[in-house]
Amino acid sequence: MLYVAIVLFALVTTGLAVLAFANFLNDVSLSLIIWHTPPLPIGWLLLLTYLLGAVMLFLIAAATASRDTRELKRLRAKVEEMGRAKPVSAAAPPGVASAVPMPGMQGSKPKPDISDMTTLH
Repeated sequence: MLYVAIVLFALVTTGLAVLAFANFLNDVSLSLIIWHTPPLPIGWLLLLTYLLGAVMLFLIAAATASRDTRELKRLRAKVEEMGRAKPVSAAAPPGVASAVPMPGMQGSKPKPDISDMTTLH
């Protein structure tokens, strides 16, 4: 999956570079509600928007990674705390039947065979 992402990144970057270099001579002015930019080459605007998108992606990924790091620290501390606690014995004391019946093992009283009964649903 990493190789696919690297190849895709290289293709998009190459395509953007070709578009940017082909459009350096074309000027355009952007209008944002009441603010107008001076005429700028489309190539520079393409590069600027690509870099701005990359920076935004990095910031979002960094924020998510820091949250995940805090969660991992919390979970590791909880595992360490549980490891220090006295372990609970999973085996039942002698003479006490297991709470979970094991397949193929009959208890003191055999259960009736209901495999041939019809269902009402």
